[in-house]
Amino acid sequence: MTTFSCATTYTTATSTVDYTPQYINLIKTYSAIEFKVSELNSTSGQQNNSTISYTTTSPSSGIYDVNFTITLSTGLESFGATVDANNNTVLSVSYSSFSFTGSQAKSFFDSFMAVFGLEETYGGEVNVLTDPAYFHSTGTSSMTFGTVSFDVTTWVANNLPESYSACGITSTISAYTLQVGTPPGTTLPFITYLHVVETAPSSESFTIQLVSMTVG
Repeated sequence: MTTFSCATTYTTATSTVDYTPQYINLIKTYSAIEFKVSELNSTSGQQNNSTISYTTTSPSSGIYDVNFTITLSTGLESFGATVDANNNTVLSVSYSSFSFTGSQAKSFFDSFMAVFGLEETYGGEVNVLTDPAYFHSTGTSSMTFGTVSFDVTTWVANNLPESYSACGITSTISAYTLQVGTPPGTTLPFITYLHVVETAPSSESFTIQLVSMTVG
């Protein structure tokens, strides 16, 4: 059984790094990005499929308006953000009839952009998912997402099924494939594909896949 200690997982996956400048650089570089997410609970048979995307309008004096969309089986959710690429600040975020500025706007923006610059708000998540103690690379190849191509490295589990414990919870996975690459013009490691099948304590699977990127 592979064991992740609670302390190791927490300190590795938590970071005080401010990723807002990198997220705004991503918006400057790519005017649109789309991911697809699929979740299946084998016990209940419930499956949720969603599409997560953003698009930007043409900037004016370094100010970008960003439209975020989440398409769910139950409907569509969307919100907007305005960012200043001149000084890497989030000016505002709007959702429904609410508008946020300052630290609240930054928090909302970072949380959603974390999906696209998959360092996540946890900072070191990619490092955890590629830890050579538990996973190994099967090679690197060029892949194309929409109009953008870059090198992607594939990782698989060292052993399957594999069990690991973190913070008092033991989980067992029966399938694991991760693909990671860094899109041109960014320094963010992207999870372009992740597929995990868990058999304990619950029986469920999760897949996230980068569909397309459009150069701004």
